[in-house]
Amino acid sequence: MQNSFTVIIGITVYVFLSVQVGQFVVANADYIVDSLCRQLRHLDLNPHVPDILASMLCYIGASRDILPFLEEPMRAVSSELEVLGRHDHPHLTVPFLKAVFEIAKACTHESISLPDEVQSFSVKVRSEHQAVESLIEKRRETSVMPGTVGVDAQPDFLSLEYWEDLLCNLNDMRKYRRIVASLAGSCLSAATPLLSSTKEAACLVALDIVENAVVSIAKVEDAYKCENETKAVIKEAVQQLSLDELLDDMDTAEDVDGNRLLPAMNKLWPYLVICLKNKISMPIVRRCTEVLGRIIQISGGNFFVRRFHKDGYIIWRLLALSPFRRKTLSSMDEKAIILPYRNTSLTSEEPMAEISSQKIQIAVLDMITEISSHKRSAIALESVLKKICGLVVGIAYSGLIGLREAAIRALTGLTCMDADLVWLLLADVYHSLNQRDMPLPPIQDLVDLCDLLPPPMSSKEYLFVQYGGEGVRYDIDPSSVHEVFKKMQDTVFK
Repeated sequence: MQNSFTVIIGITVYVFLSVQVGQFVVANADYIVDSLCRQLRHLDLNPHVPDILASMLCYIGASRDILPFLEEPMRAVSSELEVLGRHDHPHLTVPFLKAVFEIAKACTHESISLPDEVQSFSVKVRSEHQAVESLIEKRRETSVMPGTVGVDAQPDFLSLEYWEDLLCNLNDMRKYRRIVASLAGSCLSAATPLLSSTKEAACLVALDIVENAVVSIAKVEDAYKCENETKAVIKEAVQQLSLDELLDDMDTAEDVDGNRLLPAMNKLWPYLVICLKNKISMPIVRRCTEVLGRIIQISGGNFFVRRFHKDGYIIWRLLALSPFRRKTLSSMDEKAIILPYRNTSLTSEEPMAEISSQKIQIAVLDMITEISSHKRSAIALESVLKKICGLVVGIAYSGLIGLREAAIRALTGLTCMDADLVWLLLADVYHSLNQRDMPLPPIQDLVDLCDLLPPPMSSKEYLFVQYGGEGVRYDIDPSSVHEVFKKMQDTVFK
């Protein structure tokens, strides 16, 4: 009992101190951040500054009050993560990335609430606009001019000051949204080149940063669109009320936040491809597939159709990984430029452990499940749908028990795109192995179904092998075929 009481007291004191320290840092954010920026200019004397910055943000959280102060230290951190900065202070790369991750995480936290805040404000503006239109229509019907009504009888939403306040509130939202967008874009720009790092820790943190930054940029775009709609409503109300003084203030400079996501994806894609080719760390490849599936859902599949058609083979050949088999570099890899600091063998690759191979394949199958299960992202797989279905069916019908459940999940997702194709590939194998279960023709004069659909001479003649192409597994396990077919029936038709 005494020990429990001591623990409760300790937790209470820790929470109290955390709140007090957090409030102190936020209240003095300008002084603290300014001091950190000065120390960032002399890293040889202050090598601990990146850890301090990351710890401070992790400890207190980057709230709305402190986020605007982070633009200057973010510029310094981005500079240190460039090639020259990493060369001068290689031991600080991961600490700096951790600091960037905390900033990216804070941007995500703030950006998630931005569209809802703007939407709530937009509802209020539209309500006031409807009130203005209703009053103007009423006056028009009664032939009463606005100037004939007494000053005391004027509603608040007819005054110049009222619409000035609404416009100021909208501008404040826009300014904060731009701060979040700028920080998220800086985080993405700083972390993207590190996706090609040979250091596992640096690459994994960079992937976390990329995921958070993409979420933030997408939310910023949503807020931007809602802001534009709200601004149009305010402008229409101002014109109806003939408040010409406000029209000039509404002509602001061009805002680029409405077109940030897809350009960022265009720059990010080549580095994700490099990350998927990583042959040093299996956790990097698995994490990369998770991030790729997430950003495709966020960005939409249209942008990735040509990317999957051109570079998709890098992902699909991961499904053909075979443990205990040494691979030689392809002719394309032999022509690759190997930088001096890259420790890459030009002769062969070490065989991969069986559990590592299966974990990567499960990660790729789960990525396929996530992408194909959502209408917005499924478009990305349309150009390679036949190949993917062939590969997944080959895995599901093989004797790899550890991949069976993941393959069934992927096939279930792919049925959302083209159920006929999936069932054709599944039934092609199932009925060829179970000829006795095929229904008899209703009329005796008809040719037997087995004559119309003769069984393949070998497993290489199955449709899923022809669609899957090189790398597809055709070592069919009859017990797996029966179980997968029945599970798919239970899952899809339940």
